[in-house]
Amino acid sequence: MKHVIENKLFSVINAIQNPVIVISCDKLQSVNNAFLEFFDVESIEEFYKRHDCLGKLFVKNNSFFTLTNIITKNQYWTDYLFMHPEVNRIVSIMNADNQMIDFELTIKKIENKSEYIIVFNDITEFIAQKNEYKYFAYHDHLTKIYNRQIFDELFLKEIENKKRYKDHLSILLLDIDHFKKVNDNYGHHIGDLTLIALTKLINKVLRINDIFARWGGEEFIILLPRTEIEAAYIKAQEIRALIEAHVAKELPSITISIGVTEVNDSDTTKSSLQRVDKALYLAKEKRNDVIKIV
Repeated sequence: MKHVIENKLFSVINAIQNPVIVISCDKLQSVNNAFLEFFDVESIEEFYKRHDCLGKLFVKNNSFFTLTNIITKNQYWTDYLFMHPEVNRIVSIMNADNQMIDFELTIKKIENKSEYIIVFNDITEFIAQKNEYKYFAYHDHLTKIYNRQIFDELFLKEIENKKRYKDHLSILLLDIDHFKKVNDNYGHHIGDLTLIALTKLINKVLRINDIFARWGGEEFIILLPRTEIEAAYIKAQEIRALIEAHVAKELPSITISIGVTEVNDSDTTKSSLQRVDKALYLAKEKRNDVIKIV
């Protein structure tokens, strides 16, 4: 009767397209064909010739589960997951083709046994779509730099850091001169390519902790942490000259105007943005210019 039950169990798990295992402690007892195909092995024995523990193959990936999540070293990962339903049961595993696959684990204990049946549900595409959605929630779709929504959040944090650590914090607000003529004369497609090219050029001269965002249309804003206004003015002139000197056969030549200010101790986001906007307005009166307001 025992063998009949085991055969029925094997038939059930083998019919599932996702990898399925029956495991006791950290030792595989039975696996389905999808599991063998995933690791390109013929049997459990061949799997153990290549790997000593399935759990060690869980790759560290964001907040996914790995063996490092287990506080007690003597505890098996299967027992840990079963006894901690609040733990994120998503793992990343490299398949035989060196592709990273994300799985959500469904774990059930087999009644009257110390064995678990675990289904590895492939959610790679779902995770990719979720990450893409999260990415574009904070990034401009065209230029791929930060959008205004996330900039507002980051700006508040930088003002808090300035007050806490007594650091300098400067802002650059820039606008492409006569950008409407670019769209009118060359079309919106060329206009879009111009915006993309501009952001790539500027990114090359920014530090990793600088915050660069599309403010709207052809306006862009840059936060320069730990930067006083004179250094910010020099950086603005560097960016202005870089854009003016850039030549691309398929794109029109452009210039930019930049407003510069430093966030004061008494500033709010509103007051500092109003001041840098005024500086930009003055710069645009001349065009291809940089104006700073303290």
